[in-house]
Amino acid sequence: MYIKIKDNLVEKYPYSISELKSDNPQTSFPETISDETLAEFNVYKVTQIEKPVITYKQNLIEGTPVNENGAWKQTWAITDKPLTEIEEIQTNNKAEAYRTESDPIFFKWQRGEATQQEWLDKVAEIKLRWI
Repeated sequence: MYIKIKDNLVEKYPYSISELKSDNPQTSFPETISDETLAEFNVYKVTQIEKPVITYKQNLIEGTPVNENGAWKQTWAITDKPLTEIEEIQTNNKAEAYRTESDPIFFKWQRGEATQQEWLDKVAEIKLRWI
């Protein structure tokens, strides 16, 4: 992944080698373009940074790369999801958990293969998990 800089500002990110070639049709580039050649066109490699771990209550957004000691690095921003979206996720996940986790125990209880308390414990655990 690359970044194109103009007047010390980000002109385009992400930027690709195919875009570099398209932007410079009169230039014959070698198969492997050196960092020095890229710099002549104000194009620089961007070091990929591992994505942070987020919860279902958050969004992960790629930010604009930053230049640290002459090297461009990818950045990530974590934002909170809107409450309505969080509530929808909780409702959907709670319903799915009941269907896949507690309902099978309920039917086992009905057949005498599990206890009512096992089913009630699972229901309570799901309620706590998706508050």
